[in-house]
Amino acid sequence: MPHPKMPMPSSRRWWPLTLLSLLALLGTWGTACGDPCGEAEDRLVQMGELPCNMTNADGVWESHPLPPIADEQCYWFEFRGCSKYEIEHPLGQTPTLVVGYTSFDPDGSFSTLGSGNSFVIEGANDSTVTVRNAQNQLFYLRLVLE
Repeated sequence: MPHPKMPMPSSRRWWPLTLLSLLALLGTWGTACGDPCGEAEDRLVQMGELPCNMTNADGVWESHPLPPIADEQCYWFEFRGCSKYEIEHPLGQTPTLVVGYTSFDPDGSFSTLGSGNSFVIEGANDSTVTVRNAQNQLFYLRLVLE
């Protein structure tokens, strides 16, 4: 005895409702998150804000020392999420190498090379380097320029 064929619902009738439901869900989800960047800032960081910066004999400038850091005033720079910083440097020429190290801890412990959108180099000149943290995550930054 052959199986009777079951009628299939027409997708033409259901897709607008499904699409509207999906869009409504995405709209609700997006507004529930609020501002993902929190306290973002874009500003100039002057040399006076980096009291432990140093330039070695080879002309390499470091904004902060490597860990372990005993003095709180030498803790790494607070690199807020969704923020851009123009950081002053004393090289007197445009650096040929810009390297950032990021850490979740202000003392720089367990740091790694800044990469991807957590450390974006926007520009450099003879007195400043502009970097951006395009993630919604607070890091602490150590900058090395040559």
